[in-house]
This record gives sequence, structure tokens and C-alpha cells, in this order.
Amino acid sequence: MTNSDAAIRAVALDAALTELQQWGVDRFSIEGVAHRCGVAPEQIGQLWHSPRDLVVDALTSSTSSAIRTPDTGSLAEDLTELAVSVGHYLNEQVGRRIARMLVIDSKSHTVDDETRNLFWQHHLPVMETILARATRRGEIHLEFRAIHVLQLLTAPLQTCALYSSAPVEPGYCRAIADLVTRAVSTGS
Repeated sequence: MTNSDAAIRAVALDAALTELQQWGVDRFSIEGVAHRCGVAPEQIGQLWHSPRDLVVDALTSSTSSAIRTPDTGSLAEDLTELAVSVGHYLNEQVGRRIARMLVIDSKSHTVDDETRNLFWQHHLPVMETILARATRRGEIHLEFRAIHVLQLLTAPLQTCALYSSAPVEPGYCRAIADLVTRAVSTGS
């Protein structure tokens, strides 16, 4: 990738995130991104093979810096750290808008489930790593699917962000992490 491509990529990712916040996944367009960043749609098409690739790249780049894989040496602390970081992201304007944008609009004639699923899939390695470490330490007694644990942990936090303008409080994040830890640990 040339310096020019890298510069276009950075501007396009920022424009794509803005486009997503305004129009959502189902009404997202390369043309809208191109208009926002002053780049020809063909240039964007050279960097991303499809609009879906650009959407997933924009979404994951916006969360990757905020949500990292914790490694505290404890399942409870890893889940707590993850929940607090998700809560912090959801309290940011872009995080809250992205959470709301991912909700499927019942009025939409087209629903892009695949893009939403790809976004979830991007976050699975974080939970898979946490669960693998906990299994090696003997903290988990059964095989749990990472997607289920991730949903148990994040759904209550996202619900707060979807239905309220109030912040997702760190204490609430810790309480949810504690409940999930009890559900999946050997001590439950």
C-alpha cells in the first residue's frame, strides 16, 4: 500500500464511520463515503472489494482501539475489564450511535445480516482468548461457545445504550461481568 493509498484509506474509514452513523448498515453507500471524503468511488473500490468490506473495516477500526483483549490472569477480572471497556465505548458518542445503527430497522426492505454478523465475528477472538486462558487455569468447567458468553456480557450493556441516554455505569458493567463469571465458572 502506497502512502497515497494509506491516506485515502484513513480518510475513507473516517467518512465511512460518519456515513454509517447517519444512514446505518442497510442504507450505506460507497458513493456517500466518496462524497464525504472527496475521493472518487473507484478509488475506494480499489481499496475495498465491496461496500460490506468497507463497513466492517470502519466498524472494527472504531472499536479495536477501545476494546482490547484483557489479560489479568483471572476470568472474573478479564470479563470485568472487557465489560468496563465496552461500557466506556458505548458511552462515547460514536459508540452509542454505532450500537443504535446496528439495530435492524423494521421498515427497511433490505437487511444486511451478513455485515452485522461479520462485525460480531471480529470480536469473537477477544472472548475466545479469555475463555481459552480461563480453561487452562481451570476456571471453566464446561465448554462454552464464545459467542454466547460475549452476548451474555454485552447485551445488557447495549440495552442500556439503546434505550437510554444515561451512561453505562462502570458499576453496572462490573455487576454484569460478575453474573457472567458465575454462570460460566467452576465455582457456580
